[in-house]
Amino acid sequence: MVKKTVGILLFNEVEVLDFAGPYEVLSLAAPPEERDNHFFHVVTVSETGKQIRARNGLTVKPDYSFVDYPYLDIVIVPGGYGAETTELTNQNVITWIKEQAAHTELIASVCTGALLLAKARLT
Repeated sequence: MVKKTVGILLFNEVEVLDFAGPYEVLSLAAPPEERDNHFFHVVTVSETGKQIRARNGLTVKPDYSFVDYPYLDIVIVPGGYGAETTELTNQNVITWIKEQAAHTELIASVCTGALLLAKARLT
């Protein structure tokens, strides 16, 4: 089985449940008879690759930046206060989302992450 690589976008003020929920579910997905043979390799990506501060102060160190991430088959764009404010006007993030949509199999949003997809004209 060929694993699909899933990239979850992280940014300051991202909603924890919006990225942690998909991370948890997708990283554990496997056939019942092969519990250690997962369908997905899940990674996190942020603009700079530096530690971000999620909602309520949780700090998270992304796996990759916009410069060094691996090929992504699927991209998840979570929501949160940052999606509604700073990232909505961050042209680097919007451009990265557009670039991902051009070559990934699937790009999806969680909650207010849809605002970022709309800003990138993907909805």
